[in-house]
Amino acid sequence: MSVRRLDSTNPIIEIVWEGIVTPEHVEQTNKEIQRIAAQLGNSFDVLVDMRTMKAFPQDTKEKIVDHQKLLLEWGMKRASVAVGGAIAKMQLNRISKESAHQTEFQWETYDEALAFLLK
Repeated sequence: MSVRRLDSTNPIIEIVWEGIVTPEHVEQTNKEIQRIAAQLGNSFDVLVDMRTMKAFPQDTKEKIVDHQKLLLEWGMKRASVAVGGAIAKMQLNRISKESAHQTEFQWETYDEALAFLLK
């Protein structure tokens, strides 16, 4: 798991979810995003890399719903997601519905996800 501001003229925060994501990973990620969001004037896009993520366990899913709501509160405009497997994609769609997240776009590759935000 990692969070960083992309080296770009556009305000983009990159989140990389890897392996099995725990509730603690989500909390750490939220703290880091909140810090970076403030530096970006609370207006930013998010690039999410889920290509090597296995799944969200049930206790993590609830945290991810809250995480998506917080991102919207902190000023996220759009989320562009590189999704690997079909299971991750199904989970993500379900989570997005629960968090009323309407600005998420999914792609097969990291490059496509990034290109979308740079348009």
